Amino acid sequence: MIDEMRIADQPVRFNARTWRGVLAQMGLIAAAACLLTLTLALGYGWDGWMLAIPVILFIVIFVPIVGYGVEWTVVGHELRSRRWRSLPGRQPSLVGELGPQVEIVHETRNRWRIAPYGPEIYVWPRSATSLTGAMERAGVRVTDWRGDWARRHRRLDRLGLAIQLAASAGVFVAIALGGPMRPFGFVAFWTSWGALYLALAIDYLPWRRHRRSIRQEGWPAWPTTGPWH
Repeated sequence: MIDEMRIADQPVRFNARTWRGVLAQMGLIAAAACLLTLTLALGYGWDGWMLAIPVILFIVIFVPIVGYGVEWTVVGHELRSRRWRSLPGRQPSLVGELGPQVEIVHETRNRWRIAPYGPEIYVWPRSATSLTGAMERAGVRVTDWRGDWARRHRRLDRLGLAIQLAASAGVFVAIALGGPMRPFGFVAFWTSWGALYLALAIDYLPWRRHRRSIRQEGWPAWPTTGPWH
């Protein structure tokens, strides 16, 4: 019992804002910017100073998006958070009290939500077990219907992920072929976007089904204590 209490009191972090995490995000942005620049050079013949334009635009757009990422911390029966763009050394702020009055629902592949109108928590699938474990130790009701659906429809779930990855790569290939202004690029461009829409539709399929069921059954009681926002 004492060991379980000690484990519950240990902070569990998700999307932790560490130097390693920041460097990894910046590395991904730099790699994507370089890939976009390469595809524009191949597809449109850009060279020289023109190649700096997509890199600058990509960094200007996506670096602030990374700054809006949220680090979540579960400590005992408290949920805390802080933005990645917050000042160094700033401690996570309290979001709300956890307990049996709270339910967390798995909505999409990477998105969990404090039901019904609470904050969204985005974690990689490999971190889902840590998230559910921390929530269960805090007494939170965990509704993993998205995971249950994925286990029952494993092939369809994997197909959706494969289509999403292939379609994302296909967009860059389409740009390298000249984009929608050239015949082959036109076909590749719109085929990739259509496949991406299909992949997202598969990912949201269990969420839509669950939405229909909760309209009939109603949402569970929402916590009346804690500064939920």
